[in-house]
Amino acid sequence: MRIGQTISWDSANEFNIGFATEQGFDSGTGKYDYVLPSLDLKLDVKDNLVVRASYSETIGRPGWNDIQGGANLAGQLRFDGGTGSSGDPSLKPLESTNYDLSLEWYYGEGSYASVGYFRKDISNFISISETVETPFEMHTPAGGALWNEAHTVGGCVVGSANERPCIRDYIFANHPTAPGVTVGAQPGTGSIVGQPGDPVATFRMSRPANMRSDELDGWEFNIQHMFGDSGFGVQANYTMVDSGFKYDDTNTTTPQYPMVGLADSYNVVAFFDKFDWQVRAAYNWRDEFLTATGDGQGANPAYTDAYGQLDLNVTYGVNEHLSVFGEAINLTNETQRLHGRNDNQLLFATQIGARYMFGARYKF
Repeated sequence: MRIGQTISWDSANEFNIGFATEQGFDSGTGKYDYVLPSLDLKLDVKDNLVVRASYSETIGRPGWNDIQGGANLAGQLRFDGGTGSSGDPSLKPLESTNYDLSLEWYYGEGSYASVGYFRKDISNFISISETVETPFEMHTPAGGALWNEAHTVGGCVVGSANERPCIRDYIFANHPTAPGVTVGAQPGTGSIVGQPGDPVATFRMSRPANMRSDELDGWEFNIQHMFGDSGFGVQANYTMVDSGFKYDDTNTTTPQYPMVGLADSYNVVAFFDKFDWQVRAAYNWRDEFLTATGDGQGANPAYTDAYGQLDLNVTYGVNEHLSVFGEAINLTNETQRLHGRNDNQLLFATQIGARYMFGARYKF
């Protein structure tokens, strides 16, 4: 962990942390133990009709970055404070109680249809919390004695466009030898280091936390149909999902802790598997979903637009050892796009084009 020691005001809008040359150490503890039961039941209503039900309790362990301790501060900050992040060694795993119920109908050789309902009661959901803290108790010249004197005596106007350059010029001109003040060779240049008695700098610290409980549920529909013994077949599935871990675009004042990545999706696959040939054409689609709660520029959400692409794979078995294949990915040359709170707020767009691959496999 890098230990912050000083805060230096090096230009009108640039404050920098002076870190110690040696690394520091931090300590924290955390432990947990769980009993995770599971139960699976199957009922053969008929020879070709099956009901399945299951109950389970599972956990999702936090990642290493979430549980490592120590404050990680951004090296640059503003006159009104900085930012940083930290893990939490005492973080608990996400807990989920899972219920699944499905009905399966096997209506032909290699053909079936099914419908399933799932629900997950989630607790200890891990989200990012933000607190205002004073790590390492570093003093900042912003708001200090010389800063305030420049306002009261030097005539620097609070909130004006020239406020901070005015303060720096006043300090360099009237207190060039004050503790922490170093005057540069050029006018207006130099550094002013915070001293004891100056305010302690505040930082908005982000860290993971076990925030809330809610549920997630949805439906799954599947079908596979074989056209006799022709080798031709089709598969399709559709998943609907809903959750209380949603993001409210109209809320810009209070913290939110949504679950990212949730979206409806479907896949349709047509295939042929016979006479040493394997041909598979698949269209995969995913509805719009929340990608992140920060867009890289601030506390604004980022959404990935609905996206679907068509892929094709053809394989021919020359003999029992050798096979050759060709593959085409994104045949329809789709465009991927991210937007902010409004659909018209473009954040990112890319079109990577179709990709083609050819190869051979040999088994010894």
